[in-house]
Amino acid sequence: MGGQYWVALLSIGFFIVIITFLAALFFLIYSSVQIKKTAVAVNDFIRTTDQRLKPVLEETEMTLKSIRTITDDVGAVTGNIRNVSEAVSDVAENVRAVSMIIGDVREQVSLRTNGIMAGVQAALGVLMKNQK
Repeated sequence: MGGQYWVALLSIGFFIVIITFLAALFFLIYSSVQIKKTAVAVNDFIRTTDQRLKPVLEETEMTLKSIRTITDDVGAVTGNIRNVSEAVSDVAENVRAVSMIIGDVREQVSLRTNGIMAGVQAALGVLMKNQK
C-alpha cells in the first residue's frame, strides 16, 4: 500500500506540474500576443506622430528663418540709427562751434562799431570846435 500511495502522490504532483506548465505556457503566449499588440500600437503612434510633427517642424524652421531675418534687419536698423545719432551729435557740436564763432564775431563787430562811433563823435566834436 505504501507503493500505491507514492504512485498516487506522484501522479497528482505530475498532474499539478503539467497544469502549472500549461498555465505558464498560456500566460507566456498571452503576454507575447499583448506585447506584440503593444509594439504595433507604439509603432502606429510613432508613425502618426512623425507624420504630424513633420509639418510642424518645417513650419518652425521657416518661422526661425523669418525671425533670423527680422533680427538681422533690426540689427541693421539699429546700426543706421546709431550712425544717424552720431551724425546728429556731430551737427550739434558744429552748431555750438558756429554759435561760439558768431558770438565772438558779434562781440568784435560791436567793439569796432563802438570804436567807430566814438571816433565819429570825437571827429564831429573836433569839427564843431574848429567851426566856432
